[in-house]
Amino acid sequence: MTRGITPDNWSEIRMISLDVYETLVAASMVLIVGSLLVSRVGWLKYYSIPEPVVGGVIAALGLYALQRTSGMTIQFDKGLSTPLMLCFFASIGLNAEIASLRRGGKPLVKLVLIVVAFLFVQNIVGVSMAKMLGLDPLIGLIAGSITLTGGHGTGAAWGALFSEKYGLASATELAMACATFGLVAGGLIGGPVARIVSGKVRQKGKQI
Repeated sequence: MTRGITPDNWSEIRMISLDVYETLVAASMVLIVGSLLVSRVGWLKYYSIPEPVVGGVIAALGLYALQRTSGMTIQFDKGLSTPLMLCFFASIGLNAEIASLRRGGKPLVKLVLIVVAFLFVQNIVGVSMAKMLGLDPLIGLIAGSITLTGGHGTGAAWGALFSEKYGLASATELAMACATFGLVAGGLIGGPVARIVSGKVRQKGKQI
């Protein structure tokens, strides 16, 4: 963290840099705040809003307010971002089993087909919007399935490739922004939609 901060020079500080340990502590605090809010705010728990999304949105708004009011920014260490993302994506599916996939049956097959179809939809919409706005079509791909389906890990990989091979400036940063937007939007929208749909399915089952 930036050292030598006193009441006399506080107004001169424009950036506070957190090292890897301080960044990890800050991330843990964000997660704890989100967990506490979800456990105590009824509608957050009812609609299954993820704890990291709640804490992250509050942290993002707080950092934005800090920057707008004082011009101060906080820079986080990115040293653990790649290892932690690798651990996260490597852990996905560890509890999956063939028996569960078999029980999914036709609904699972339909879901897979819908997901694959929307991969194309995301890219078509993204590339079309990029061309309409006079932007590089690669930006449309980054804002499409690369990040909205692939997430931060896939976005980082393709962002680096687009920068190195095709000269797309700040592709990785753009990918991280799009992936974060998709993650937050999915967390805020997915829970309520799932609750509404599951409620309708239960009502339909009772009528039958």
